Amino acid sequence: MEDILLESPDRLVFDPKVYFDGLLADIDRARSDIILETYIFRLDEVGRAFVESLQRACKRGVQVRLLIDGVGSYVDTTRLVEMLESVHCEIKIFHPLPWDFNAFRNALSAGQHYSAILFGIATINRRNHRKLCIIDQKIAWLGSFNITADHYNRQSHNEDETWHDTGLRTSGGTVAMLLQNFEQVWQRKGENRRNRTRQFLAFSSIRGRKQSATELLDHLRFASTRICITNAYFNPSNRVLKILRQAAKGGVMVNVIVPTRSDIFFFPSLSRSYYADLLNAGIRVYEYQRSVLHSKTMLIDDAVLVGSTNLNYRSFIHDLELDALIYDSKVVDQMEQRFDQDLHQCIEITLQRWRNYPLLLRWLAWIPRLLRYWL
Repeated sequence: MEDILLESPDRLVFDPKVYFDGLLADIDRARSDIILETYIFRLDEVGRAFVESLQRACKRGVQVRLLIDGVGSYVDTTRLVEMLESVHCEIKIFHPLPWDFNAFRNALSAGQHYSAILFGIATINRRNHRKLCIIDQKIAWLGSFNITADHYNRQSHNEDETWHDTGLRTSGGTVAMLLQNFEQVWQRKGENRRNRTRQFLAFSSIRGRKQSATELLDHLRFASTRICITNAYFNPSNRVLKILRQAAKGGVMVNVIVPTRSDIFFFPSLSRSYYADLLNAGIRVYEYQRSVLHSKTMLIDDAVLVGSTNLNYRSFIHDLELDALIYDSKVVDQMEQRFDQDLHQCIEITLQRWRNYPLLLRWLAWIPRLLRYWL
């Protein structure tokens, strides 16, 4: 497994065991510093393995910094802080919930008493959805994997039925830029656009969201041959829909894979409310059948976009996100093969199939759209 991951500076990883084992191995090899940023950190079998690995790193003198989200990691925040601060790991919490008083002292934007509560109320809908680990400033991991065993889909009767996820391990020149971006989040500094790179799309502040979303839209707008989207929570804005429709009508092949099953139960219904618009524009739509789809990837011409961004309002307006844009031909080949394999695990949605859906189900699909700004 290690040889597979190290054979190229950039390598996509789809299997949770390969991803977690590879990341843990890199953490155990760390000699100077580790930064870990994640939306969900649960103290299940996967989370405990990471805690033990981070504890070992701290004990051998490695500087460890952990940034978790106040909502995504809410359940285990207190225990996690206790277990890691005891070995001098530095932990910060992005926007703790206003009633989570124990988390205030570790808040990324700290305040005192009532000011912290007011800040928590004001920012309750603004989350850090990024997933990133940088080791010794040389290796970076990112993608859709949180630190939790959920990706193994333990609720399924089929133990081999893991979630559909996509991660990236890179040791290329992008790592330094990713580290700089993390520092901006960690220190709550504004983003220096002069230091932006076309190799990843990220923002470190509320103010930076618009710029990153615009860059992603530009990549879609200027696609000339293909746009292949695999997305867990497909709830596109009117701008995204317009760009996709224009691309398809202009001769660009546009394919979209969305889940039949989701960890957020209403999202497949929400995504279905867009089918008629997509299909009437000549966009091909597929529903993934095999397991919970959690990936956030795109093939745009000869580039791969992989990371944490969903095509929904939450990712574009409310949350901090991180995605890598990869032009390496080996990575593009990997994603092409993955997309083709996924199509065999899908059913294609046609206009006739959509019209055959019970009318009640089609009406119900519109109900979540009333709240789409927050989803």
